[in-house]
Amino acid sequence: MTKIWIVYNTKHGNCGKWCEEVETKLQEKYEVKINSVKEITPNDVANDPPDMLIVGARIVVGSPDKKIKGFVKKLGGLLKEPIPKAAILYTHGSPWNETFNKMEAILKENNVVDDILPEILEIKMEGIKGPAEPDQDYKVSKFIDNVSYFVER
Repeated sequence: MTKIWIVYNTKHGNCGKWCEEVETKLQEKYEVKINSVKEITPNDVANDPPDMLIVGARIVVGSPDKKIKGFVKKLGGLLKEPIPKAAILYTHGSPWNETFNKMEAILKENNVVDDILPEILEIKMEGIKGPAEPDQDYKVSKFIDNVSYFVER
């Protein structure tokens, strides 16, 4: 069975909530682990590498937050070989801007993954502390479909 590991950082619970939503839907077809970077270390992931890594990050001043970036960079130095596939989930309070998507470069530059799902999941929050703006749920279903297709190809 395909193993997916969701790793995220959250400050106000928003990113964690959406990662849990993704986990719930993916568990129907895959073996899924989910952890906050506050609960695990990069060694944990490197010692039990998944078939796919989903990284959840909150956008802070136009960039993924420092804790998740640091986690990913350390993970890259510990892996014996890159994780085959990855996907990215963001929560943010500003209007979406493609320049926010810096996690893709961090994953590639640090040799963490071979292939990254081009369609990201970006959830717009009403403010720093949330909640999500109305009508964000449909994005999760589309993301799950994209992840499933990506994993199985």
